[in-house]
Amino acid sequence: MAEKDFLEKRIRELDQQCYDRDIIRYTDFLDIREQSVYLSMQRELSSDSLLYGGHEEADRQMAMFLPSYMDRDYPELAAESCMALLLARPLNERFSDDLTHRDFLGALMNLGIERSKTGDILTDGTKAYIFTTSDMAGFICDELRRVRHTSIYCEKVPLSACDIRPKFEELRVNVASERADAVIAAVYKLSRETASALIEAGNVFMDGRELRKASAELREGCRLSVRGHGKLRYEGTENVTRKGRLYVNIKRYV
Repeated sequence: MAEKDFLEKRIRELDQQCYDRDIIRYTDFLDIREQSVYLSMQRELSSDSLLYGGHEEADRQMAMFLPSYMDRDYPELAAESCMALLLARPLNERFSDDLTHRDFLGALMNLGIERSKTGDILTDGTKAYIFTTSDMAGFICDELRRVRHTSIYCEKVPLSACDIRPKFEELRVNVASERADAVIAAVYKLSRETASALIEAGNVFMDGRELRKASAELREGCRLSVRGHGKLRYEGTENVTRKGRLYVNIKRYV
């Protein structure tokens, strides 16, 4: 609770600074639970604000508070003042390990960097794009020299340069209804009771907001994040069986 109170206070401070001084203000990168706290406050804030993580499917995002001269429809322009994108790649790909997200994250944590200072890390097994706060970009470029046994070169690139996107698999699942607990149970092969318990424990988020009711109906295009299991996007119903069950389409991120 203390962490939530601190975050709420910080959000209010940044919002007021933006409103009073008409300058951009921003948080560090927020995880899904922290984003939910921000979203629960958004309507009561004085300045225009939004979440942005550098790309459309970002897991970790900054709350950015926008001055009057910035347009929320172009978050990438606002992000240029607070966010940086780094490209990390092997000095010699012939002698490179197969590098995972965990490998790159571990190397960054070994440098003593707080997790809130880095956003998503997107990798294809060789190179990685690392979203980070602007103030950490130079330090990471100077200090990130090795990931596992692979020597790495790191450089700052434009935010638009990232050509790796999260991967997903398309699923067609049979469910009793569009209720959140029914869909989560079917996708992750859980019982309805277990899916309901995850929701009631505050471990499921829909479009960034904590989902509070297992009976909530999913809407086409919504995104669910289930802590400990993964992310999915609900693509809506396809058809109905003779017994009244539904076939629904899902994109599950892998």
